[in-house]
Amino acid sequence: MEETRAAVLRRIDELAGATVELTREMVRIDSRNPTLPGVERAEVIGGETRVNDLLEERYAAAGLETARVAADPERSNLVGIRRGMGGGRSLALNGHVDTVSPVEPSAWVTGDPWDPQIIDGRLYGIGSTDMKGSGAAMWAVAQALEDCGVRLKGDLQLHAVVGEEMMEHEVGTGAVIRAGHRVDAAIVTEPSSIPLPLSVNSVAPSALVFTVAIVGKATHCGNRPLALRPGGPGASIGVNAVERIIPLLQALQELERQWAVDMRHPGFPHGWFTIGPNVLHADAGMPFPASLADRGRIEYVAWHSPGIDPAEVQQAIRDQVHHAAQLDPWLREHPPEVTFHLSWPGYEQPWDAPITQTMVAAHAEASGVRQPDPTPDHPSNFGAACDATFYQAEGIPAIVYGPGELRIAHGIDEHVLVDELTLSAKALALAVLDWCGTDD
Repeated sequence: MEETRAAVLRRIDELAGATVELTREMVRIDSRNPTLPGVERAEVIGGETRVNDLLEERYAAAGLETARVAADPERSNLVGIRRGMGGGRSLALNGHVDTVSPVEPSAWVTGDPWDPQIIDGRLYGIGSTDMKGSGAAMWAVAQALEDCGVRLKGDLQLHAVVGEEMMEHEVGTGAVIRAGHRVDAAIVTEPSSIPLPLSVNSVAPSALVFTVAIVGKATHCGNRPLALRPGGPGASIGVNAVERIIPLLQALQELERQWAVDMRHPGFPHGWFTIGPNVLHADAGMPFPASLADRGRIEYVAWHSPGIDPAEVQQAIRDQVHHAAQLDPWLREHPPEVTFHLSWPGYEQPWDAPITQTMVAAHAEASGVRQPDPTPDHPSNFGAACDATFYQAEGIPAIVYGPGELRIAHGIDEHVLVDELTLSAKALALAVLDWCGTDD
């Protein structure tokens, strides 16, 4: 067994250049999620499938059986399978192939988010850390097992899925599982950089995306004193939605401050859970401030403990907005509309669960550093939503471990450390050997 482990690690080192080049090939393909706001489906559709076309060639060369799952015929998931001999546990390595749109493309150090370049040991490009580098590392694991002639007892599956960025598990990870590609455990290879690079993350928060919207009453901007001053007609002539929506924002900030005190979870530092107002818009239907705004909206992402029912959190948000609106005569008569667009449940896997400890031990062996057990003062969590949720929903234990830096995902100059691609592949390969078992 020790000889097999050493041989696999050596082979992954030898594949380092090919792993980097595969990452670059994937980055060059525009695989933006076609349902992202502001993205025209017709312009990007097929990009996810093209990434998986590229990966299918590599999977076949690595001795994997391949299968496609396409709940949406234009968006094809890829499954690669290394059949075991029997008597072992099965494992899936999961990575999504869709990306978000790049932020300020012209400002990237490379000049083009789809032009992957290596600078000071960092491979820059859209999706490099979230999460095409992981997809290449997954391939390196499979290729090394093939090249070394490893005979696993349990099946190894690679799931290269679509739709993760918009929680489209019904066409992505969920569709793959329901198509029959079930396993005994899964490792989602998202960038697990909290608290340290290549941490094992056994918990993630829940997310709510929602909008608070109000109506005002448009009038010429010159009528502002009539709408404001004593003795004027007031709301009968105009109501500025900009000013009326600010108290609602402040009310939700107060709820956020309460969460910092009251909402606790051992996997997260105190004060972690937030209610973020990330889009603010108000106008009178024209791109010019000549009228008082007659509409306003704030779009939020709220992160809350995975141990709380999302319906309970939604009701708390509605109540907070309602109470704030009661203090304003206009909003009492024209109540704000709170609309929840998405509820992405978090996931929790016990730290002492077999798959968690398998990955912890594998990383320690590959890196020489063992991750300490998390505590409330030194927690380890995946600080965003991911597809581990949907394995858990199907009764499959799942954790997160993979290369990249979550803090620079979805931002300018997204990149992945080249050395992390190889180190993560080594740790993942050791986890496969230990979880699935071998015949030596």
